[in-house]
Order: sequence, then C-alpha cells, then structure tokens
Amino acid sequence: MTAHTWAQPGTEATYQRLDGIVAVVGDEIVLASDIRDRVTQAKLEGRTVTDDNECGLLESVLFEKLLLHNARLDSLEVTDAEVLGEIDRRLTYYMQMFGSVEAFEAEYGKSVAEWKAEFNEPVREQILAQKMQAEIDQSVRSTPAQVQDYFDAIPTDSLPLIPEELSYSELVMQPEVGEKQKMRTRNTLDSIRILVETGKMSMTLAATRYSEDPGSKYKGGCYQNIGRGQFVPEFEGAVYETEVGGYSPVFESDFGYHFLRVTDRRGEQYSACHVLMKPTFDPEALEQMQAGIDSVSVKLALGDLPFETAVFQYSTREETRNQKGQVVNPRDGGTRFGVDELDPNIFFLLQDLDKGGVSAPVQLLDEDNQAYWAMIRLNERFPAHRANPTDDYALFQQQVEAELREEALSKWIGRRIEETYVRVDAPYKACTMDMPWLTQSINATGALGSSAGNKAADGTEHRD
Repeated sequence: MTAHTWAQPGTEATYQRLDGIVAVVGDEIVLASDIRDRVTQAKLEGRTVTDDNECGLLESVLFEKLLLHNARLDSLEVTDAEVLGEIDRRLTYYMQMFGSVEAFEAEYGKSVAEWKAEFNEPVREQILAQKMQAEIDQSVRSTPAQVQDYFDAIPTDSLPLIPEELSYSELVMQPEVGEKQKMRTRNTLDSIRILVETGKMSMTLAATRYSEDPGSKYKGGCYQNIGRGQFVPEFEGAVYETEVGGYSPVFESDFGYHFLRVTDRRGEQYSACHVLMKPTFDPEALEQMQAGIDSVSVKLALGDLPFETAVFQYSTREETRNQKGQVVNPRDGGTRFGVDELDPNIFFLLQDLDKGGVSAPVQLLDEDNQAYWAMIRLNERFPAHRANPTDDYALFQQQVEAELREEALSKWIGRRIEETYVRVDAPYKACTMDMPWLTQSINATGALGSSAGNKAADGTEHRD
C-alpha cells in the first residue's frame, strides 16, 4: 500500500510510502512496517537508532526470513502452546518494565489483547526461524584439540579471572496439588461465577479481586477481537460453546481453572472476559512434610543414609532427583554457579558449608511463589582463578563452538542466498551489509523472477 501526495497539475507527482514491500526472500516478504517495528523495539530497549543500524535491523530481518523460508521448506512446525508461552513471557517482562497495564497500553497505543493478537504470527515466525537456526547449530561440535589450540593462542595476561564458583545438590520436598485442592479451587471459582451471573458481583470486580491472569486482571478479565487459534483449545472451546452474553461453566486448562463470558463472536474472531484461578497445595501438607524432612536430616547427620539415596527416596523435584540431586546451571548446562548467579537464599546456605556438607532443612519459595522444604549440599567450591582448560574446559569449549557456529552459519547463509530469490528495494538499496543480500539471485524454479529498478513485488513502482 502506498499513499500518494499529488503535486500541482503539470508537475511530476510525488509519492510518500506508508507501507509496502521493501524486500523479498524466497516466498517471504519484508514490509516497511516490519522495519519500523524493529526500530520501535530498539528504542524501547534504550538503543539509539541511526541510518546505519537501521540497515543492520533490515539485515537481521532478512536473515530471519531466510531461516523462515528454509524452515517451511523443511516442514518444521511450531505449536500454539509455544507461541502463547513466548507471548506471555514477553508480556510479563513488559509489565514489570512499565509497572502497570495502563502504562504498557499507553506506550504501545493498543490494548493487551490487541498487542497479543498482533504479535501472534510474528512470534510464531520467530520461533520457527529459531528452530531452523538450532538445526544448523546442532551440527557444530568442537574437539579437545581445538579447545587447547584456542587457549594456547590467548596471551596469559588476557585470560579472564574466574570468580569463585560453587556446585551443589538439593533434596526438595513439596506437596502435590491433590484432587481435594483442585476441587476446592473449582468450587470457589464456581461460586464466584454464580455471583457474577446473578448480578451480585461485576465481572470487573471478580477479575480484579480473584483472577491470576496478569494480561487481563486489571482490564475486567477481558480480551477483545481475538482471532481463533490464538488461545489454548480449552478456552476457545468454551468460547464457541457459550452463547454471546452468556457464561461458561468452570473449565480446566494448563493454566488452571477458568470461567468466561462471551461478549462478541463473529466467525473466526471473538471477545471474551474470564477469571482464572490456579489450585495450590494444602498448607497443612507442607507443615506435615517438615517432620519428614527433619527425620531425613537426622539420618544424614548420623551417616545412616547417603545423600544420593535420600534424594532418590524422598525428593519430589523430578528434574534433580533423576540426577542424584545435582543442580544444573541453565546458562551453560554445567554444574558450576558463579556466586553472583545463585539465589541469595541458596548462597547463604552454601557459604558456611564445607565440601560434602548438607544444610539444615529450610523453607524456600519456587519460581511460582510456592513454598517447599529443601536441604542443600555443597559438592565443590572452586576458588577464584585465571581461566584454564583444566578447570574451565566448558568455558573455552563454548567460545570455540561459538566461533564455529558463526562460521558455519555464514557459510549456510551464503549458500542459501545463492539458492534463493532475494531482492532489496529502496530505500535500502544503498545499505552496506555483512552478507551479499544485495546481489540479485533467483531460486531454481525462478518463481518470483527478477526485479526491475525500484518496482515492488506488488507491481507498485515507488519514487523517491
């Protein structure tokens, strides 16, 4: 789409682009608005945007489109749950950054629901592109010889100083959410639904007071103009089984229990308000577990029970129970944590322990703010030191493989550009880029043909 500003009769017409195709990669197009969105995002993140790094933003979009084009060719897939999870993760980040729903909506000029709907397809494409890149990265593996050669090439005074690191294991005891608690949550929510349905409580008050959905809690629980396929199947099933203006029964999804009111539904688009409540375990069950973990602690202190055996028999956290309690650093998949990476509560438990020492039972909070009992064992303490391949092999391996991945990716991009139709239009033809995007190329089928001048793929010729 191009907006035209017409000159006086007898003079040449001028054109002002509102939106339009500025590049094509295979079957994927890049719109001027795509670049504007990247510029807006960069500014929100506090980065200064100039003409030069706007060209860099274009190149990053071209790269994503190349990945996306090849991901479709390779039939890679992205699930709705992956998309919704990533959108919710981003929304949570922005809510924390802006401080409120109102500030977020004022910054973006749209409601949370509109923002979610608008970003659904872009996020899906980004995840798909990431999966394509992951397949390229998986082919890269370094050898010990390459790691040693990399270390030997670094001057001694340039080797980084590694701060103190700790390796630890955990034994966690946390009650499960039982059927009793689930039923209690369902019944509580159903009683709220009845109050709302009978007019004794407004939907806005119910959502504000009880809902645990941060995206709608302070908007009356409402989402407006949602395209079908954007929310979890259970939610949309309730939407399309409920009359417009009516209330659904309480239903369950992976997020917890909901009820909703359908406010509008037109074909594949709908608006609805809901209240979400998440079941939690019985607090009394946590108190009862204290006696159990105290008993395990005594057995460990007396030497009657090895820590690894205790973890296998009593720990309820499956991801560490299956690793004999060993906690893995998500940053690199290793077992070491810098002291600055540790949760302060964990650090204070570890700082006074000797190697092999186990802390007394302590109550902590998980990422969902749920309490649990834990005992922490210090496996190893690594003093601050100059990096070396004996103590820090994983560090050097990561750096070597990062260089190998960059090299492999550059080769992949160069090869794919040669095999794929790529065209860049004004105003970006003058950009300087790292890869040969501006070299005219065409795929084997010649599906899109060759561009002429500044003529766009939609047949519209843009004048500067």
